[in-house]
Amino acid sequence: MNNVLLLAAPAAASVQAASPSAEPPATIFDRYADSVIGCFAGHYDAVEVHGVRNFASGTDNGTCYEIDNLTPTSFSVYVHLKDGGLDCVGDFGKYDDAIQYGAEVSAEYGWPVRNHVLDQHRITSIPKLQ
Repeated sequence: MNNVLLLAAPAAASVQAASPSAEPPATIFDRYADSVIGCFAGHYDAVEVHGVRNFASGTDNGTCYEIDNLTPTSFSVYVHLKDGGLDCVGDFGKYDDAIQYGAEVSAEYGWPVRNHVLDQHRITSIPKLQ
């Protein structure tokens, strides 16, 4: 996945031409904060968890993830740039995996976590990752 943040169109928009990917979201478990943040931790100030959808984009790899906190098919963890913008540091098929990883990144760097996912996907306890 590219570290590019594309915003989903509003629900009423009729421009959406692509369809959601059929990739099973439960198989997604990618953690890469260390390679994205590296020695630039001072450029970031928070961790964010967002729901995302995979729309075919006509690119070589056939994927284009867009933030969709209303009807997500998977979840991504981002670090927030102090100057604005986000860099993706993890992709997950399960909400609880994204929350757990967000908490781990938060603990490592001392940043707050902002959860933008709707309540219907939230859990009451965070299980330990295996």
